[in-house]
Amino acid sequence: MLRDRLRGEVVMPPDPGYPLARQLQNTEYDAVEPWAIAYCETHADVSACVRFARERGLQIHPRSGGHSFNGWSTGSGLVVDVSRMNHVEGRGATVRLGAGVQSLDALDALRPLGRQIVTGTFPTVGAAGFLSGGGLGWQTRKFGLGSDQMMAAELVLADGRFVRCSADEEPDLFWALRGGGGGNFGIVTEFEVRTVDAPTLIRYETLWEFDAAARILAAWQEWCVAGPDELGSSLVLLPGQFGPAGDPFLKIWGVHLGVPAELESALDELAERAGVRPFHRTVAAPGPYSDVMHEALCGSQTVSRCHRVGTNPEAEGHRHPYTRQSYRLTDRAVTEAEAEKLIGAWDPSIEAERYLLCIATGGAASRIGRTETAYPHRAAQFLVGYQRASRDGELGAAAATEITAWADRCESVLALLGCGSYINFPSSRAGEDWGREYYGENYDRLLKVKRAYDPDNFFRHARSIGSTPEREAG
Repeated sequence: MLRDRLRGEVVMPPDPGYPLARQLQNTEYDAVEPWAIAYCETHADVSACVRFARERGLQIHPRSGGHSFNGWSTGSGLVVDVSRMNHVEGRGATVRLGAGVQSLDALDALRPLGRQIVTGTFPTVGAAGFLSGGGLGWQTRKFGLGSDQMMAAELVLADGRFVRCSADEEPDLFWALRGGGGGNFGIVTEFEVRTVDAPTLIRYETLWEFDAAARILAAWQEWCVAGPDELGSSLVLLPGQFGPAGDPFLKIWGVHLGVPAELESALDELAERAGVRPFHRTVAAPGPYSDVMHEALCGSQTVSRCHRVGTNPEAEGHRHPYTRQSYRLTDRAVTEAEAEKLIGAWDPSIEAERYLLCIATGGAASRIGRTETAYPHRAAQFLVGYQRASRDGELGAAAATEITAWADRCESVLALLGCGSYINFPSSRAGEDWGREYYGENYDRLLKVKRAYDPDNFFRHARSIGSTPEREAG
């Protein structure tokens, strides 16, 4: 029995905890029924799961935070969950992170140590998926990607062996783990990452009327490209159901790693570029990095309450409903005419829960060569994408088709502007050459690493390195 081989816990369909254990962040995948979920506590647990799955002919599904948009961290086989490997240990200029530690917990643990790390923009994302895929966030412009700070990683390979990789140990594997995507080469159990020098942050938020949306979007992108590395920023276009007056609106928000006067001046410049002022503007007082990021990610919720609902007795964090999405990376600011097309695809005429999201990148991330790590999109200035959701528990075929068609229309607009795609924000549907979209010229080298460390494609999902439709069907 697998239970006899682990220090951690194995949850199977007859067990009372199974309905919760099989959940991902998206409710859509609640219908998936894994053979079992193994909550691993040590790398020996992970190794035992890999060997057991091989013996039984089970497909394996690595999972850290469970945020895979397309459900790649679940399936009918054995889910290997590393969320209990959530330690945070400071050692000089580096921090050791368990693969399952979530952003909000890492920030909380590092607060008394006076050390900081690059995180994403959602509180419960796990370290393994975030770092392996690259790791974009509000600190990207100042410090680069999360994976750019990676110094070493420890993982279990497809044959059950436990290895450490770094620039000097298994260097090809180390290269691949920095942007090559989670669930491709093994199951990571721990990362060693450099800390960043960011003792304080300033949080800001502005809200804008929809009437000038295209002008604001184009001006915001120009503002970000021209702005300092210290500026981290996102823009989202939301429907009226989320607005104060029942009308669609834009929200521009983020963090600044400078002083308040610089941020105030920058926001004045944004309004001048747009030719219109926001109807709401808030610039918070400077605060400790961990506190400001926690407030930006969780609002006034405590650490316990900010976790995904069901994961602890106090947890209130929301789950995502049925969702279809389209995302691309772009390498320049859009013109106002292009912004009009982006907003037209979002479609202000329909009544639906949806958004157009942009996250500014560039800065320090652009000063690393395309082939230095597996993440090639060094010229990208923005992540741009659409998501549409349905909270209908009994979503019919016609409604699902309509939502997918909307995402496809958005994809066609993005494809004209895109310079590549980001594996951590995948579109619902893949293009024919998705490997090149995600990894550019690095895909060939990633295939070589895959064949060296996982020759029989044991670790696989719908868009894992080396996967093809024929192999998936088998």
